[in-house]
Amino acid sequence: MSNSMGEGKSKAPGMRALRPLAVIVDPLGAVPRAVEARGWVVPLLLAMSLSAGASAAIATRLDTSRIVIPRLEAAGELSKVSEREISEQVEQAQRLAIVGGVAKGVFLVPLLALLGAAGLWFCSWLFGGRGTFAELFTVVCLALLPMAVAQGITLASALRQQSLTPKLATSLVPSSLSAVIDEPAPIERPGWKATATKSLIGLVDFFHVWSALLLGLGFAAATKRSRWFATPFGALLYFLVIAAVTIGLPGLGDGGGGGPR
Repeated sequence: MSNSMGEGKSKAPGMRALRPLAVIVDPLGAVPRAVEARGWVVPLLLAMSLSAGASAAIATRLDTSRIVIPRLEAAGELSKVSEREISEQVEQAQRLAIVGGVAKGVFLVPLLALLGAAGLWFCSWLFGGRGTFAELFTVVCLALLPMAVAQGITLASALRQQSLTPKLATSLVPSSLSAVIDEPAPIERPGWKATATKSLIGLVDFFHVWSALLLGLGFAAATKRSRWFATPFGALLYFLVIAAVTIGLPGLGDGGGGGPR
């Protein structure tokens, strides 16, 4: 009996670490428990590893010649380079895609989680909430779980492919409204307006909605505010941040759509 009790105790820490994953199937009950226990480690590691794995799997199968050759052609350099140089640039582009994809999962995901927690903490302080930074960081990490599920599906889909075009690489998991709605016709002056329209359609995504609801429930649990207030507020905040990243930053890159017509 003593041996069985010892084995049960040894397994307990591991089981406790996995408990936050219950928010996937029981968000109403599991989110408050995970926030109280500050169970952010496993969700964050899962999001990091699956993001890095999915990006690496896509990069190893990506036909980067479809990126390099049009780029050289647009620059007017295609006729000036040899086939060997083109091949070297294609290989270099693939290596950069692999390294960049892994770096996105290993470094960018935790950085965004920290920034998201800082933003939630500021909102909590602004509205008189009582959420601590550790609790709000846990909330953000829990909201990453739907994206981890999406990356896991993407990883499995990418591993089944022999080769991927750049367009196919971005649509392995058709979970957004853009998968069933035709893209808008090109406008006379391309730029941030076309990007904004496409991104707005893409925001209506199953995994984004799922993450937003988890963030709202977690924000309510961390700040001890009513779910009827905090959940919609947290969900709205999530979509505002996603919209700023996917629409605002590309708009800045294009100069806000300025310039001559």
